[in-house]
Amino acid sequence: MSKSLPILFLSLALSAATAVGQAAPGNEAAKVDDRPAQELFEDANGYLGRRYQEFNKQNLPYDPKLEAKTRKEQHDLAVKNATTLAGRTELKDTDLYYLGMLHHLAGNADDALDTMRRFLKDDPDGLNPQTARNVVVLYAVKKNLLTEADAAVAAYAKHQPQNSEDRFKMESLIADAYFRASDYGQMLAHSNQMMEAAKTFTTERPAEVGKRDEMLSKSASFLAQGFLKANQRDRAVKVYDELRHLALTLPSGSLYKTATGRLLSLNPNANLGDIFSEKVETRKEPPEVVATQWIDQDPVKLSALRGQVVLLDFWAHWCEPCLYTFPKLESWHETYKRQGLVVLGVTSYQGHAEGKPLTPVEELKYLRNFKKEHRLAYGFAVADSHVNELNYGVFSIPMSFLIDRKGNIRFIAAGANDQEIAQLGKMIKKVVEERDDSSDATSQSGNDSQKASPTSHP
Repeated sequence: MSKSLPILFLSLALSAATAVGQAAPGNEAAKVDDRPAQELFEDANGYLGRRYQEFNKQNLPYDPKLEAKTRKEQHDLAVKNATTLAGRTELKDTDLYYLGMLHHLAGNADDALDTMRRFLKDDPDGLNPQTARNVVVLYAVKKNLLTEADAAVAAYAKHQPQNSEDRFKMESLIADAYFRASDYGQMLAHSNQMMEAAKTFTTERPAEVGKRDEMLSKSASFLAQGFLKANQRDRAVKVYDELRHLALTLPSGSLYKTATGRLLSLNPNANLGDIFSEKVETRKEPPEVVATQWIDQDPVKLSALRGQVVLLDFWAHWCEPCLYTFPKLESWHETYKRQGLVVLGVTSYQGHAEGKPLTPVEELKYLRNFKKEHRLAYGFAVADSHVNELNYGVFSIPMSFLIDRKGNIRFIAAGANDQEIAQLGKMIKKVVEERDDSSDATSQSGNDSQKASPTSHP
């Protein structure tokens, strides 16, 4: 039984742990349970994990009724262990924490909130207190105690350790509550904190691209809604302009596409080229292209192409819109290759073509023939995973990234419509014609290397 939902909404909460205790609530002989508070919590918190491991060993298919029954058992165990712990005469601070977590696991809002208040009365530092503040925010918002939720997240910001995803979730809960209360000033304050937490997340956990983009997009949405409600449409528009800039620097084609769509919904007449009118220093090296095979292109790193203009085109052989862009890509390659443009088609093994399953060797042969049939002279980079798509935030294709001679991503084309293709063509011309002292020598060297015949690799 592989389906398992998270027990807690908190990423800082203790993970499920194997604990010595009853296999299911209510089956043990009546006796005094003197296990430590932490063990009582871990017993209940780890119950789902232990049961699902048993179901998987038995190869049981997913059954929603069995899941509901197992969750009910966990709830009952949490209630039972909370009652056991609450009945003790003296509770230490750590006992209060685990009691609060048991109440939280049982969904007992009043007792969870009251217990965590007692645990946090001296404003302690550390992992458990920070998790407790998460719990306080959750239930304070549910009970519309927004002043208390504000105080809890402010205390979280003063203490360590901090987790950007937890901070984001707390701020989003409070921002949403203020939105529903029509207090747009407070909503905007917490929405700004959401955005700051999301940006911190991008540096702390760069590999989690999907979650990163979701957090940034949600933060921008909250900010834009707040500004619109406060009759500040220009500032709402600016939110998405800034998000488009950020998408260039990450980079993230998906985030750029989302931000552009939302910008147009607010201002259909927006000049989408404004952010590309001047050179933008991203101060971040674009991710290297990872490939297991190269077709009509020597293996190359982007860092070795400094001084040249690089166009990365993400595509797949089954993608009809991708095919629509091929003539333009080939035309740009032929027009600008002597001025230093390097076009790289970036794709990955799909495991099939034209309705037939293919091995990697068969698919590589298919791609070589495909390239010849479409008369594409520029090189292909072929990966055996989706690492390139993740690194560039590509969740739809075709999508192209234009990198200037200094290694800055200057433009993202997120589609195959004629307007997008025309804008990309203008940007290629603009970036190719840019010159500066630091790039001229490198560019000339790069141009000389491009004159060599491309090499096809098995």
